[in-house]
Amino acid sequence: MHLTILFASDQGVGHVNACIGMAQVLLSRGHKIVFAVNQSYAGKLSPFGFIEEIFTSAKTSGQKPGENDAKCVLESGILSNLTSSESMKLMHIFSFFEDLVDTMRANEQQLKAIVAKHNPDVYIIDDFAAPPTLIHSTNPWVFLYSGNPLSVIEDERTPPGYASNGDRQEWAEFKELSKNKFKNLNIKYNEWMKEEGYPLNTGNTGISDSPYLNIYGYPEELDYIDLRPLPEKWLRVDAFMRRGKKQEFKIPDKFRDRDIEKSKLIYFSLGSMGSANVDLMKRLVSILSKSQHKIIVSKGVFGDTYELADNMWGEPSVPQTKVLPLVDVVITHGGNNTITETFSCGKPMIVMPLFSDQYDNAQRVHEKGFGIRLNPHNCSEQQLLDSIEKN
Repeated sequence: MHLTILFASDQGVGHVNACIGMAQVLLSRGHKIVFAVNQSYAGKLSPFGFIEEIFTSAKTSGQKPGENDAKCVLESGILSNLTSSESMKLMHIFSFFEDLVDTMRANEQQLKAIVAKHNPDVYIIDDFAAPPTLIHSTNPWVFLYSGNPLSVIEDERTPPGYASNGDRQEWAEFKELSKNKFKNLNIKYNEWMKEEGYPLNTGNTGISDSPYLNIYGYPEELDYIDLRPLPEKWLRVDAFMRRGKKQEFKIPDKFRDRDIEKSKLIYFSLGSMGSANVDLMKRLVSILSKSQHKIIVSKGVFGDTYELADNMWGEPSVPQTKVLPLVDVVITHGGNNTITETFSCGKPMIVMPLFSDQYDNAQRVHEKGFGIRLNPHNCSEQQLLDSIEKN
């Protein structure tokens, strides 16, 4: 039986990329795939064989994918050198989540028209809030979570970004703090639900577990099933691994053939949001310029504002899934897609978390022995260079 499946995702690059990975598998099984996305993704999804339905909005017109999110995160201060607790407190007043509800509400009439046009059999939602047109329809919906599973599967046996054998009092304090990070989102979302006559959401976010199916991507070797069982109606997959577009990727000959004795090939990325902190990117590029190795850099949406060193090559955006199989070591912010895709390629990691579930990913990779955790803001030059040699 071939289905029509509608993907409704948060418009962040990481969310959309995870949905692409899952959608590619479904498309290969003969299903019809429809994506509802903003204008920054126009023309980006159809090459995969998906149907694009574009929300019209002046806010995203002419922007690159993820550009608006990157600017919001940068302006919030959350990319500064903060502890995980300080970062969590800042998220309490982060207007991004309230803006998300405003955008979803503004798009709802367009979403209804998309549903009427394609009559989907199933909806797949990867977002912090759920469009009422989808979750209150008569058709089933699936919650796809593209972040670290600790953020959505709450269990007193699992640590929140701390060592699994660490201080349980610290765990409790941080978990209590994290309960309120979506408080403003939930207030605004429930105001909308009340106006529309829908049931209010009683959880900590504007989206709860689906009564049908919930899916997250995390490798079995990293997952927390050694600490807690998989909840009912939840499914784990190793990764929402994108296969990439059909065009070939080739490292420029001048960079590829550069003769550096015993050099490794390294991939460095702070993700679509983390790379917005250009000062931090410059700091790490400066350190890595002293490495004896060759480095591929994903420069980010503001990548045109700074130069790379002679031992580097990069672009504002590089095809990550094409690059990962080629490199020896990955230096990453710890976003869930990068963690799971790197793991799928069997590459060691240096994880430099900046905010949110990146702390969880960094800690889990470190304590399971698949990489090294460093603070990108204050690690020393020697620490970073030595970490490359250890991997």
